[in-house]
Amino acid sequence: MTEPLLKVRGLKIGATAYPPGEKPIDIKIVHGVDFDLQPGKVLGLIGESGAGKSTIGLAAMAYGRGGVEITGGEVWVNGRDILKERLRAVRRLRGAEVTYVSQSAAASFNPAKKIMDQVTEAAIYQNKFTKAEAEERAVDLFRKLGLPDPETIGNRYPHQVSGGQLQRCMTALALCPQPDLVVFDEPTTALDVTTQIDVLAAIKEAIAATGVAALYITHDLAVVAQVSDHIMVLQQGDMVEYGTVDQIINAPKEDYTKALVSVRSIRHEEKTPTDTPVLRVENVTARYAGTDFDVLKKINVDIHPGQTLAVVGESGSGKSTLARVITGLLPPSDGTITFDGRELAPALAQRPIEDLRDADDLPDGRYRDEPAPDRGHHHRPPARVLFRAERQGKAEAHSGTAGRDRIRRRVSGPLSGRAVGRAETTCLYRPCAGCQAQADHLRRGDKRA
Repeated sequence: MTEPLLKVRGLKIGATAYPPGEKPIDIKIVHGVDFDLQPGKVLGLIGESGAGKSTIGLAAMAYGRGGVEITGGEVWVNGRDILKERLRAVRRLRGAEVTYVSQSAAASFNPAKKIMDQVTEAAIYQNKFTKAEAEERAVDLFRKLGLPDPETIGNRYPHQVSGGQLQRCMTALALCPQPDLVVFDEPTTALDVTTQIDVLAAIKEAIAATGVAALYITHDLAVVAQVSDHIMVLQQGDMVEYGTVDQIINAPKEDYTKALVSVRSIRHEEKTPTDTPVLRVENVTARYAGTDFDVLKKINVDIHPGQTLAVVGESGSGKSTLARVITGLLPPSDGTITFDGRELAPALAQRPIEDLRDADDLPDGRYRDEPAPDRGHHHRPPARVLFRAERQGKAEAHSGTAGRDRIRRRVSGPLSGRAVGRAETTCLYRPCAGCQAQADHLRRGDKRA
């Protein structure tokens, strides 16, 4: 029999809490779990929230989250117990032999770096591939994972793709270094059903093509049945049942497993709508600034009191954008929104230009009375930039006659994105015209009292 790629024996994990004024309390999370994982196989870890699924998955990388400690047992990867390895060896392991796909890609990607740089970073750092080879592999993974424009999507920043697309980019990030083991921590939770199927198919293809083993953590039995070879059922840190997918899904032995796989019917109670909707969306069209296509096109929605509307669609179909338009976070370019009998902010195309001048937020994202953005960077209005300095100046003026002079001396140099004495600015790159004008006012002494 082939030597297992991952072998876990008697794994114990605890969390230690220290309440103020009390003795340390030892809290057990995982109690002596054993399992093997062969190369090219997928083990699904299922169980309710708090069962220890993610904690066990991270232990396969010799890692415990803050406040969590691996207190006992062995974790063997490629024939060596990684819990006994030095920190330098463990660092070489992570991102090379073992990689991780988290549940929230948005929280895992650096918003200031392009996607391609982040996807290829581990492969290059671990000397698995050259930069050119890693980028070529990343493009191939983008294509397999069904991402649009696979040759160029890596040039975007994380905020320039949808949540589902970013999750697939993270899967590419984990597969790019060609690891031996991948820990998938509910990677398809944020994806729509059709995209989920494509991503799962791509994951299965990658596992079959590369011989990589995987731990797949999920609470979705439909997902785990598609990708896994074996399933381990967990409850409060204990292994309840272990078996093949067919055995766990079709012939579970333990009561807890039976409860997990039981199918419950969905009841739907039809509600009779009232005559007047509480929310009416009529012919709403919307697009994001800087784009030349409509994300929403002539959307019509009526929601009556007591009703719930489910908005369903693929990643990038406009679900979240519709919510942003309704709540006023994104102005529509056409159409009307009526709530409780009164019309909300009208579309930009229907508003007179004088209304736009008086608005707190202008169409391009600037605030009122603010100069045009410098080099594409937006700043807060000059009247607010030095508010802390202004407030400090007033406080000192009450305690002495030199308050204005003191604050004026503090703001004697150009503002550069840092605190100057007590004054602060939100300009992140170089002083904009508004910030410099505010500093000039302070120097001349004509700042408002």
